[in-house]
Parts: sequence; C-alpha cells; structure tokens
Amino acid sequence: CVVVSTHTMSLAGVISTALSAFLGFFMTFAGVSKTTMLTPMSGEMQKGFREGTFGELWGVPSIPFLYFAGIGELVAGLGLCGYVVGLSPQIFAQWCALVPIGITLGATTTHVLRNDPAFAVKFAATITALLVVNNFAMASYFASRTKAA
Repeated sequence: CVVVSTHTMSLAGVISTALSAFLGFFMTFAGVSKTTMLTPMSGEMQKGFREGTFGELWGVPSIPFLYFAGIGELVAGLGLCGYVVGLSPQIFAQWCALVPIGITLGATTTHVLRNDPAFAVKFAATITALLVVNNFAMASYFASRTKAA
C-alpha cells in the first residue's frame, strides 16, 4: 500500500490511513495464507480448519469456513489498501474496516477456547482492537468530510 498525502487530513484521517495501510497489508496476507499455499504462513493459518477443529468448535463445515474467512480477509485487506491509495469508495472502505472485526474477534475467541499460547490470543486481540480503532477513525474522518462539504 502507498499512503496518500495527509497534508489536508484531520487526525482521524491520518490515523485511519495509517491503520488501513498496516491492516490492509496484514488482512491481505492473512487472506492469501488461508486461501492458497503461497506464503510461509499458509500451513499454520489453515491447520485448525483442515484438522476440523475450528469447524467443530463453531459448528460449521471446516473447509467452507476456511474459505469464507480467507476470502473475507482478502477482500477487506484489498479494500483497505484501496482506501489508502484512493481507489475504494467510501462506503466500501467503511465495510472493509468493519467486517474483519468479526473475523478477528472469532479468531481471538477460538484461541482462548483452544487454550492456545498467550501470544496467539494477544496478537488476535490486538488486531481486533486496531480494527475497531480504525473503524471509528475512518467513520469520524468520513463524517467530518461530509459536514465540511
């Protein structure tokens, strides 16, 4: 992602642009890791789904669940990167900031319920918190632009 000029942005715009660049890259990488074997993390990201434990835990078929989460992350990540470079429409960017919160909240819960290592829980919880902050910053920035127009 390439960050657009921030010289005319409010603080909320700067925060949402910076977080969208980071989270957009992260969510795109996570989505590619879940839907392909192209990254060094693909095996790890797919393991719980392919073993069937994630699907069993949530009461859904594991492989469709894997692709649902992976495609959701991929679309959200690309949408956030698109926002950063000015390609994503406002409403699409807002949805791309909102939807992954459910995915990462589910990942955090899954790590807790499986008694996974603390670093996995903390990482997923941190990404969830950053997505929430980004969503509010983006909404605030869009609202301030609408009022100014």
